[in-house]
Amino acid sequence: MPQLHRKRGRRAGFTLMETLVVMGLIALLAGMGSQLVRSPSSRLRLESATRGLCGTLRATRARAIGTNSETAVVIDLERKSYTSPVGGEGLLPEETTIKLEIANSQQLSGNRGGFTFFPDGSSTGGDITIEAPNGRATIGVNWLTGEIRCALG
Repeated sequence: MPQLHRKRGRRAGFTLMETLVVMGLIALLAGMGSQLVRSPSSRLRLESATRGLCGTLRATRARAIGTNSETAVVIDLERKSYTSPVGGEGLLPEETTIKLEIANSQQLSGNRGGFTFFPDGSSTGGDITIEAPNGRATIGVNWLTGEIRCALG
């Protein structure tokens, strides 16, 4: 006659290891979620905007050389924006103060001015200073070589 084995009864529930893993995952997700909710600092916004503007200036210079035609970047101080045929419109942070030091021929109006890049790589040259509550950035455009120099301070 076959013998019946009596199964040992198990309690329903979670082991200590399973509970610790779940708690660890919850803590990880909560930490990541708090970073997504918090807005970036003004210093980080300044750095990001400066890199974007420097990239647009460099791309515009490259386009002038590549297409063998003059290409310009226009900066609007009132709107705190810049436009270029290469990258479209870019925005600078609202809390910044922007100062342009450019040639008189490049001042389009009281609040607008820019840089023109020529087919040989040169430019009209000038400097841009962007100040925020937590930092300052300086962008220099060399008139002879068209080289763009970006510095965060």
